[in-house]
Amino acid sequence: MDAMSSTYTDLADRFAAPFAAVGQGDRAREAGRHLPFAVQQQLREAGLGMVSVPAEAGGEGAGHEDVLRLLMDLAAQDVNTAHLWRSHLVFVAAVDDQPEKIRRRWLKHLASGEWGGSALAERSGAAPGKAATTATKDDGGTWVVTGEKYYATGTAFATWTIVTVGMEGADLVSRRNSKRAGGVVREPERAVAVVRVRQPRVRIKDDWDGFGQRMTATGSVLLDGAAAEDLLEIPRPHGPVPVLEEASLLALQVGVARAALAEGVELLRRRRRTFNTGTAERPQQDPQLLEIVGRMAGQVSSAEEMVRVVGRSMDFAAGLEADGNHDDGRLASAWDDAMIAAYRAQAVVPQFVLDVCTHIFDTLGASSTSTVLQLDRHWRNARTIATHDPASFKVRIAGDHLVNGTVPIAYTSAGDVPDER
Repeated sequence: MDAMSSTYTDLADRFAAPFAAVGQGDRAREAGRHLPFAVQQQLREAGLGMVSVPAEAGGEGAGHEDVLRLLMDLAAQDVNTAHLWRSHLVFVAAVDDQPEKIRRRWLKHLASGEWGGSALAERSGAAPGKAATTATKDDGGTWVVTGEKYYATGTAFATWTIVTVGMEGADLVSRRNSKRAGGVVREPERAVAVVRVRQPRVRIKDDWDGFGQRMTATGSVLLDGAAAEDLLEIPRPHGPVPVLEEASLLALQVGVARAALAEGVELLRRRRRTFNTGTAERPQQDPQLLEIVGRMAGQVSSAEEMVRVVGRSMDFAAGLEADGNHDDGRLASAWDDAMIAAYRAQAVVPQFVLDVCTHIFDTLGASSTSTVLQLDRHWRNARTIATHDPASFKVRIAGDHLVNGTVPIAYTSAGDVPDER
């Protein structure tokens, strides 16, 4: 980490008030399905988008563990708004992992306060590893993108979005293979296009109909010959972007659990209604209820620590990379270790979080199900985030690595199984 980089303590102090302001409107936005454009803009003006931008490019240069801790803090206030930042973090990581000329160009954009989004998943019509969305050159030589993306969280709030595309003729040179192949390696099948969101040929639809994460604009992006500002390499499978995608989803879930626990504890403290089958005069003194709370507190702390372990593993790999350890296999192995740490966490974090979001109701009464309180939003949000990438697949990979030494597979695409003919 650069000597001038900001620490978690610095950042947590600086963003404590803006994060608290985000939390004050959480339930009202949930009730009315009001997308958090205003609070996201406030966070943007406060400099949140600069946190993971390298210090030498004018950003805060925060390490991975510090970023994940801050993401958990924001998610504990409002996980919908935190998910918007998560997409921006992935955008920053994707451009920071590009060849130096492209990297410098986009870090300069980000250092000026611009915000990134993500539109990587195909709506339909493409098998895993393929792209139904295409990039072609128009008559003027500009790359234009046509297709439809889904799960485009954060794009509606962003200046730019990254879009996976199928294309030909870009003459991209891969740093992964260029040295051994003499520097002339084309990757003509897939790339990542950077597209300006506010242009006539980009249309964003808030058509996400999930029961959780409803204020993230996680819906469709329609591109009808939209101009692409740049073409980037697909993220390295043994690199920072796939690990960050996993770790940040886990961080969001931990933030939800922290919010559910804090809200439930406050309701328990104020609760006066009790049952004749209880063991204390007031619910807040009941040993059975206190045991439930203590168990949930342990689950939250354990889940948070597992996310921080992933962050520390990422920081170790990033340190090797900064020191120039690119060619002896140690770097890829370090990123694989970070990925395995994230996959191991998938065996624990989602279940702990969902337990907390469920069992908080066991410390309260039927009144806790009131739609006014909206305690159910925590479970709905946690359950929705946990379904992004099926945990069973990731846990299997962690087991295969432990038993057989199998190199972990990074999740880089999803798609439809082709129909049998």
